[in-house]
Amino acid sequence: MKILLYLVVMFGGLSLGAAAQKKDTVWVLSCPLNQAVEPPAEKQPYSLGVAQPKIILTSATDTLAKAVISGTVTNVMRDEDGKWELMFHNNDKYFWYSGLSKVIVSKGQKLKNGDPVGVLKAGDKLELMLYDFETPVDPRKFLRCE
Repeated sequence: MKILLYLVVMFGGLSLGAAAQKKDTVWVLSCPLNQAVEPPAEKQPYSLGVAQPKIILTSATDTLAKAVISGTVTNVMRDEDGKWELMFHNNDKYFWYSGLSKVIVSKGQKLKNGDPVGVLKAGDKLELMLYDFETPVDPRKFLRCE
């Protein structure tokens, strides 16, 4: 399954909602996983307010997670479950992956679109979050499955 994320990116650090003020540039974000599948949404036992917009992907086999666009790694850390989190940016757009079994990049490393960044074990879930500087953006709005 080929998955593409489309993102409209503004120049000069403008938010995605300020499209009328500057000329838009369309970037195509490649899928972070081969044979990616979006699993059914899990029922949340309670809510602490507005849910964080994100996309969750999984794969039936061990697979490399890849950079969806060129950028620079800003943070690599373990979460409370022992999984790895990774953040990288391109201008003021930040991409946050969590749920990786292994990370193969380091802070400050330059990435090209499609570069391997980590490993996702079969059945594990990769969470992809997208931010326009500090503003969360729902990646589902840009998801195209073929």
